[in-house]
Amino acid sequence: MTDSAKILMARQPIFNLDMKVVAYELLYRSEDGINPLPLISGDQARISGDQASSRVILHSYTSICEAGSLRILPAFVNFTQQMLEADSLPPVPPQEMVIEILEDSVVTPKLIQAAKRHAEAGYRIALDDFIYDESFDPLLEIADIVKVDIRAMDASQLKEQVALLKRFKVSLLAEKVETHEEYAFCRELGFNLFQGYFFSKPELLKGHSPQGNKLILMQLLSALNDPDVQVETLKQLIERDPALTYKLLRLVNSSAFGLRREVSSLQEALIYLGMSQLKKWVSLIALADNYGKPSELTRQILLLARMSELVATPAADVDAEQAFMAGLLVHLDALLSISRDDILSQVDVSDTIKGALRGDDSPLGNLLQQVQQFMQGEWENKDLVRMKAMQAFYVSSLEWTHESMQLMSTQG
Repeated sequence: MTDSAKILMARQPIFNLDMKVVAYELLYRSEDGINPLPLISGDQARISGDQASSRVILHSYTSICEAGSLRILPAFVNFTQQMLEADSLPPVPPQEMVIEILEDSVVTPKLIQAAKRHAEAGYRIALDDFIYDESFDPLLEIADIVKVDIRAMDASQLKEQVALLKRFKVSLLAEKVETHEEYAFCRELGFNLFQGYFFSKPELLKGHSPQGNKLILMQLLSALNDPDVQVETLKQLIERDPALTYKLLRLVNSSAFGLRREVSSLQEALIYLGMSQLKKWVSLIALADNYGKPSELTRQILLLARMSELVATPAADVDAEQAFMAGLLVHLDALLSISRDDILSQVDVSDTIKGALRGDDSPLGNLLQQVQQFMQGEWENKDLVRMKAMQAFYVSSLEWTHESMQLMSTQG
């Protein structure tokens, strides 16, 4: 067993001005709290022959599927001052990693030399949780990115920080952006990179009501949650959305299902899949139409749904199918720009799911909360044994999300 079994890891997306994910920050914690990653070690001798496994670990957290193709994005990784000065970088190519210098670092000649050395080797340098002080000027001359925690200051202080940093050739990254209003404000100030959960929260529009495909989606979700729903009812709903029909047929005929002959009718596809698989795939395909929202939101929805399903157990009094559906619905308000209460009034789901989505103290509600906390890297004061089990589910869910998005792609 590798050291990765002792590590808790999650990822948080970093967006550009077009709301496309351009990198992930790796969040991590180890059993001892000292050496967070097997690929980030002060013991170069130990990892010198393990470059392949280091990159596999990294890639499992930084790969995404776009238009049916898998891409590897750069990883933002925190390094302590001691690790940087000891020149203990992992064996990862510069294009795959951004070095984050932590906010508690002290600017010394040795640190400046280390930053220069890594920059000359091709690594991009980011200054984390940055608050300007002139002692950091030598590092600002070397850095490519400055990360500013927008929750650590008010609007006037944030404007002042931006003004002080504009004389340096750095990209500004706004951290902990929680709302679309904050995102718009940071864009206006001159930030061109963004990190936070604003993408998974609804941007509500006054007088906005679901129309077209959004309405079909909510009707479908209601039908899929009806234990007595008939295949013919689903067929009539799905046929109203030609794109959904096409994607479902393409999915059934993909190599993943290994059919010996092509399925050419929607009726045949529905019968072949069976009700359990049909509910899952129709939900996924319908939700994969991101309605003009960042594709990362679709990934987040699938990841949360799958992990919720895997974590659910009869012993915990949580049904896996209900957990999957609840996970799908957590961010539906953000996807459709409709309030959660409006969605729940139109989507006929069980009272158990409704209560969990509203944060009640039920087995399913607690499961959803635990899964979301893990995905956000909130591991403090948590049961480490439980968290290590969650880690395995998280990695499995990442892989499933990649595969699902490839299957659902209309490309190729």
